[in-house]
Amino acid sequence: MAAVKKILILYFSGAGATKKVAQFMQGRLSHHCKADIFSVESKAIPSIHTYDAIIVGTPVYHAAPARLIVSYFSAMPRLNKKTPAFTFNTRGLCSLNTNRVLAKLLLGKNIITIMDRAYRSPASDGSILAPFIKRFFEFEKDLERKIDRDCARFLGLLKKDAPQGYIPRFQLGSIINAPNKVAGQLITLKINLHKDKCTKCGKCISLCPHKVISMDKDHYPLLASKGCENCYRCIHHCPSLALSLRKRKSPKKVLGGIFT
Repeated sequence: MAAVKKILILYFSGAGATKKVAQFMQGRLSHHCKADIFSVESKAIPSIHTYDAIIVGTPVYHAAPARLIVSYFSAMPRLNKKTPAFTFNTRGLCSLNTNRVLAKLLLGKNIITIMDRAYRSPASDGSILAPFIKRFFEFEKDLERKIDRDCARFLGLLKKDAPQGYIPRFQLGSIINAPNKVAGQLITLKINLHKDKCTKCGKCISLCPHKVISMDKDHYPLLASKGCENCYRCIHHCPSLALSLRKRKSPKKVLGGIFT
């Protein structure tokens, strides 16, 4: 194909890990071409058809892409031209068929996956449920070097006349994980408010990607389980540590500081 001039990076990020990886990618790619970056929550995303290629990033929620990524591309009209894509996910433990599901969705929009990756990242749920496990707060070793290599490889693939598209292989581990996946998608863990710590700043309300947090009559956040995806952005970015999965105990540390 012709020289790559413009790449669009689209992502959804809950606590912040996917955004961090997307920003790393933009930094590396901007040395070689114009690389624009947008969250799918943005109302200013430009038309994909004006780009030579696209990178799509998602966190892994119950072995699947984030709902806002799925809904964004499901609603998008099919492109008139084939657009090559690099898909990636950020995972606390395993991602299983996340990239496969995403690649199939993109294919229906004439977006062809030519490369995919999974990056071990801080775990939005594990860091709350098991804060004593250090790795739940860390990215994988040499992450930036790995992203450097992957971006260089993606640019190399784009230089080919007809980059080979594919659907990532089915992961057999997903069969074993199926009951856990179904349970995770059906059960929404309750997020508890510790009023003694809450400053009524409203940050959790404004940051909620699914807009399921409102304000009660006393100006405290009112957390609804219906519609919540358990991304835990509200917990990890609460400045006073007033939100928790535990009813009687607020968290001692969260991921927010890692991404700011």
